[in-house]
Amino acid sequence: MNPMERCEQNIGNPPNAEAGSNRRGVLSMILALVAMMFMTSMVAQAGDGGLYGPVAPPGSAFIRVFNASDTDELTAKVGNESIADIRAWGASDFIFLPAGTHQLSAGSTNDSVTLAAGRYYTAVAGSGPVKLLDNDNGGNRLKALLILYNLTGKSALSLRTQDGGTVVIPDVASKTSGKREVNPSKVQLAIYDGDKKVADAPPVSLARGQAFSLFVVGDGDAATPRMAWAIN
Repeated sequence: MNPMERCEQNIGNPPNAEAGSNRRGVLSMILALVAMMFMTSMVAQAGDGGLYGPVAPPGSAFIRVFNASDTDELTAKVGNESIADIRAWGASDFIFLPAGTHQLSAGSTNDSVTLAAGRYYTAVAGSGPVKLLDNDNGGNRLKALLILYNLTGKSALSLRTQDGGTVVIPDVASKTSGKREVNPSKVQLAIYDGDKKVADAPPVSLARGQAFSLFVVGDGDAATPRMAWAIN
């Protein structure tokens, strides 16, 4: 090859052209990989938000609403948070709010409620003024949490096994609640007034890590109160 041919070859194919092309290819791959990782992270975060929901910030209080009426799809509002479609004789899921005093409206009632940080509350709505009940959440994820709400006029109700032989939650006063953590199982329970059985509770299968709330609603003279389970 004569000197002129070698010169023309060098002009058409510079010595570093292939290396530069490789570097640009690698850089493009790195940028594409970074972009893919970013998009994957964003999709995962969006998926987690849909799966787990928002996380309560420190200092939050938790509240749900029990619809103690025959009115279906009751709507309640606590502070700036709305709770829609609460079925008759059913409880909503818990929502979280900053601790403090909030306005609570449900149906035609409007009351002020004061919530403490880290506490769980059940607001009973649908029959007269809203009744706010303060109750703890379960601390043992290997147990099932049972909560009995006495929303009757009876001075003390207890939750027992169906035959009355074992007291599960003793002497819950009117318009208050009592609780107990138990082993998960399928049980048949009953409500007792003293040693007198009032009614059998609907059957329920207790699962670990969940709270099972039994609402007992009725007038003091009612022979058989209304009972409803709420599972959160």
